[in-house]
Amino acid sequence: IALNAFCLTSYISQTMPQDDCLRLLCGTDVCGIRLSRSFSRGLSEPPREDSSTCHLSDVILDMILNNIGQHTESSLNLSLMMLGLNGSKQNCLNVILDLINSSHFILSRKTSSSASKCFEIVFRVCELTSLSPPVQSQRELFLEKIRKIGFWEAQIFRFLGTSGPLSPSILHEVSLSYHLEHDSESLAPRRGNNVLHSVSWLL
Repeated sequence: IALNAFCLTSYISQTMPQDDCLRLLCGTDVCGIRLSRSFSRGLSEPPREDSSTCHLSDVILDMILNNIGQHTESSLNLSLMMLGLNGSKQNCLNVILDLINSSHFILSRKTSSSASKCFEIVFRVCELTSLSPPVQSQRELFLEKIRKIGFWEAQIFRFLGTSGPLSPSILHEVSLSYHLEHDSESLAPRRGNNVLHSVSWLL
């Protein structure tokens, strides 16, 4: 039910003007605080073991990427609300940071694609421009947060660091199995490609 509900929301966000979509989804909650909380809870849900189709997290991450550059009257679009740039403390951006803090999430064959989307979203937020003063203030707080926690240094060390002369870095390991063509019969090449995509957004 949750997956279908979020898929319907994604469809609405792509077919309606952004301002109309926000009025429909937020109602009287003009800043979208409840919406931010709802999407962050959905993104926090672990992938279902029996799911052979898209995961709820992928639907939410794709929705963020599809809407992040949309123009609105207030410069606060659906993606920016979901990411917490409306001031919501419970938001998708905090969940994203928690997710990519896990090496298992980044390297797992089941979640490496979601991880690459998470890194892309962090990059997109860092690149945002032409924001209203309140939204820009929230963006600057996020940038200060990732500087304080050493986000960039930790991720660079994760991908490029080694634990000894005989232990290759993650980047070196996945580069050896890189394939330009996706093999639908194997998850290994796609996992390597996804990890390389994560590194590219990080750099």
